[in-house]
Formats: sequence, C-alpha cells, structure tokens
Amino acid sequence: MLQPVFFLRTGFHFTAKRLWLRSRFADRFKSSSASLSDTVRQPSPKPALEPSGAIYARNIRPACAVGLFSMGQAELLTMVVPLWAVMQGASPAEIGVLVSARSALTFFLAIHGGALMDRLGTRRVLMFFALATAGLAAIYPLLPWLPIMILLQMLIGFAANMSWIGAQTIIAQISGGDPGRIGVFSFFARIGTVTAPLLMGLLWDFAGPVMSFLGVTVWSSCLFLAVSRLEKPPPTAAYAGRVRWRDALPRLSDYTGSLRLIVFPVVMFTLAISAMRHAMNAAESSFFIVYLRDIGYAGTAIGAIFSIAEIFNGLGSLTSGRLARWFPMPWLMVGFTAISVATLGLTPFLGGLFVLLAFTHSLRRTCEGIVQPFMFSLQARAVPREKQGAMVGLRVTNNRLSSIVTPLVMGLIVQMFGLDKGFIMTSLLLLAACGVLAWAVIRTPVLRSGQIDASATARK
Repeated sequence: MLQPVFFLRTGFHFTAKRLWLRSRFADRFKSSSASLSDTVRQPSPKPALEPSGAIYARNIRPACAVGLFSMGQAELLTMVVPLWAVMQGASPAEIGVLVSARSALTFFLAIHGGALMDRLGTRRVLMFFALATAGLAAIYPLLPWLPIMILLQMLIGFAANMSWIGAQTIIAQISGGDPGRIGVFSFFARIGTVTAPLLMGLLWDFAGPVMSFLGVTVWSSCLFLAVSRLEKPPPTAAYAGRVRWRDALPRLSDYTGSLRLIVFPVVMFTLAISAMRHAMNAAESSFFIVYLRDIGYAGTAIGAIFSIAEIFNGLGSLTSGRLARWFPMPWLMVGFTAISVATLGLTPFLGGLFVLLAFTHSLRRTCEGIVQPFMFSLQARAVPREKQGAMVGLRVTNNRLSSIVTPLVMGLIVQMFGLDKGFIMTSLLLLAACGVLAWAVIRTPVLRSGQIDASATARK
C-alpha cells in the first residue's frame, strides 16, 4: 500500500510544479507579446490625405497645357496625314484605310494604356508617349510607302491617343471630380483643337510637308515639357521606382478589372452618354460634311462652321461648374444630350442657310461642351483615384466602338432612305436612347439624387 501512495504524492507534486512553471512563463510570454505587438505589429498611422484643392492649385496650369497640346496633337495628325497621302498618290480607299488605322491599336489597347498609367504613374507614361509621337512624326515623311505609312499611322495614332487618355487621367486625379475645375481643363483643350488646324494649314501652304511633320514633332515636344512640369509622385507611391519590361506588358487582369467597373450604375450611365456624343461626332465628321458639300458649300465655309462651333464648345465647358450647383448632373447630361441630338435632326429643315447651319451646329457643340465636364466629373467621383486610368481607357474603348458602329448604321440608313431622312431617323433613334437614359436616372437612386462618390457607387 505504501508504493502507490508514494507515486501518488510524487505525481501530484510534479504536476503542481509543472502547472506553476507553465503559468509563470505564460504570463511572461503574454507581456512580451503585448509589447512586441505594440512596437512592431501595430500598423503605422496613415498620413492624412492632402486636400484636393492644394493638389489642383499646384498642377492645374501644366494640366491645362497638357490638355491643350494633347488635343491639338490629334488635330495636327488628323489634318497632315491625309494631305501627305494625297501627295503620294493614294486612292480614296487607301486614304480611308490609312485614317482608320489610326484607331486600330487604340481600340484594343486603350484599357491596357489606362491601367498602365494606374500601375506606373500617369506622368511617367505620358512623357514616354509624348516622346514617341515626336519621334514617329519626324520619320513619317522619310518613309512614303503605303504599308509603312499604315504601320506608322497605327503607332503614332496609338501614341497620340494615349497622350489624350493621360491628359484626361491627370485632370480626373487632381480635380477631385469638381465639374468647374474640369470645365476649365476642357476649355483649354478646345483651344488646341481650334489653333492646331490653323497652324498646320499655314505650315503646309508655306513650308511644305516635311516642315509640317516637324511641326508635329515640335508640338509633341511642347507636350513633353508641359507633362514634365506636373508634380512628381512621392517616393512612397506604389509606382515610384524602377520599371521592368514586364510591367509594360498587357495583363488579363487589367481588362477584367476595367470591365468590372461597368457594374456600377454611374459608370454605365456615363459610358452610354459618351457613346451617344461620339455617335453624333461620327455623324458630323462624315455625313454632315457630305451634306454641306452636296448643297454647294466650299471647304473654307465648311471649315468656318466647324471652327465657330469649336469655340462655343470650349465656352460651354466653362458654364458646367455653375450649372452643377443648380441641378443634378445626371439630369443635365440627359437634357443637353437630347438638345444636341435634336439639332442634328433639324439639319435638313434649315434650307442650307449658312447662318442657321452655323447656329445649330454651334448649339450642338455647346451642349456637348457642357456635358463633357459632367461626364469626367461623375466618373472621377464614382471610381477610386487608383482606378482613374482604367476608367478613362474603358471610356475610350467604348467611344471607339461607337465611332465605328455609327457611320456603318447611318450609312445603311442613308443608302435606304436618302441623306435627309438619314439625319431624321438617326436623330429619332438617339432621342429614344435619351428617353431610356432618363428612365434609368429615375429608377436609380444614386443618379436621381446626384450625390455621387466612390463609396456610394460601390453600395449601389
């Protein structure tokens, strides 16, 4: 009986001692862990975000210059390339292929370009494409063979379009989605569309084609200088650092991430508005010009109508900020888009009078100028700052698709019913689309209220 009692007492003392040691070391471990978590594991407090007004004040001047030179760059290329092709003896079909080649890469790579700006930094990517455009324009007149010209047109068109995508991304990042600030940017961008064709005309008439292409090089170099004046990203930014060649390659995640933005009602609404605007622009740049030529207008008169309208387009952008204080932006976008569409349908009823044609075309472009800052503003508010490039790339892809589809559809309508009825039927179709958008605004609370930010769109 003594042996079991001995082992019982020994086991009890051993167990008690083990429990005492365990509790003692556990207390020490908890205290050391707590101090370690306080000093190491606790995340450092996030720095306070800088007010958008301060960022805007430091960057608005170079941003407006970027908008002016990027839009003007596109206009220069739009004018000089067809003139150069005619000088080389290209046929109308070859000129059409050459002009269309400008948007080929942009349609497939606009989303990638926008995502690239989010990943590597808008300023860095913009500087690269400005230099690329300058270099390609300089070698353009040295290679006057059609296959090489088509290849160059694809490359230089992509570089120029990426410059405009970058300009839109910049203003979306620094404006905080304020329509008044974006309106100022749009106004200066329109100055580029007005002055660039005049400058190219002077260069072509008095200096020749080689100097005209070198003029594009100088213009793109000015764009590079304007971009270099933008504020550099802080060293702690995710895209501040060395770039590997793999970082510039397209990624499937870029496309899927951009396409996921469509599920947001605000993004879908603005894409629909943007598609309608480009549908009207495609109709203007094709069948409206054909209509003016058919009724006997010379090229100078047609150019005057478009130049006057571009001036009013820029002035319309300056009124967007004030209008947004009085009415919700989605309703303003639907209303002014409907007015713009209606003026397109009025074209055959104006009797061919220059004053009436210039007035209606200027009214149409004024409405489009008012709507553009609203569109940029809603998208800048609906999408986080780090996704602005992807959003712009998605919109540009959407616009290119609209620019391709609209002339084809309107061409079929004109061929079946005639040019006059083509304007009327196209206008009625677009007005019906405006009705659908108005119904969408009524049915969607975030659009109906006009109070839009990234968190609200994520919830809706």
